[in-house]
Amino acid sequence: MKKKIIFLCIILFSYTTFALEFNPIKAYKIRKKNIFNSPEIIQFFSFLCPYCYDLEKTYNIRKLIRKKINQNIKIKTYHVNFLGGELGEILTKTWIIAEQMGVEEKIIIPIFKGVQESHTLNNIDDIRAIFLEKTGISIRKYDQFWNSFLVKILVQKNNKEIKKIDLNYVPAMLINGKYTIKYSKLETLFKNHFSKNYIELIKFLLLKNNKN
Repeated sequence: MKKKIIFLCIILFSYTTFALEFNPIKAYKIRKKNIFNSPEIIQFFSFLCPYCYDLEKTYNIRKLIRKKINQNIKIKTYHVNFLGGELGEILTKTWIIAEQMGVEEKIIIPIFKGVQESHTLNNIDDIRAIFLEKTGISIRKYDQFWNSFLVKILVQKNNKEIKKIDLNYVPAMLINGKYTIKYSKLETLFKNHFSKNYIELIKFLLLKNNKN
């Protein structure tokens, strides 16, 4: 009997602690101007951003979102090109090609590591080499995508969407075209159980929008 009481107390304490910790009010911002006809969740990142790397490597947020959020929710990930000059533009195009080929999971961590840890990815040739190595895609197919009109249009669309949202920082997330989430704010508020709180915040904002 005592063991059961102790067990229930532990559960209650854990739940209370989590509830107190998860205070979403200060963790997001309501946009003055809503973005209409957009995916419910839009993620923004850059391979040149240390915090973006942290979200991917340490917290695995991108995969958790796809695992924990309703499968009917539309999710889009944009790579911004306002960091890193020409290299940022190359990485944006590389990400778009990876999406078109369906190989994002094969290249995202290797590119992050090459850019931020080993510093071996510094130009277009370095990036193409790691892309081909990790995906097994032929040079011919890669170059076809790189030079295609479709990818050119998608790059323009990518940059247009970022400009429309008036974004100048990463990592960032836009929920239902109305709520923006900043990593820096989350990091301060959710020091413990960061990943769990991040997902709960996303769910909270998705439901909040439906109630409004």
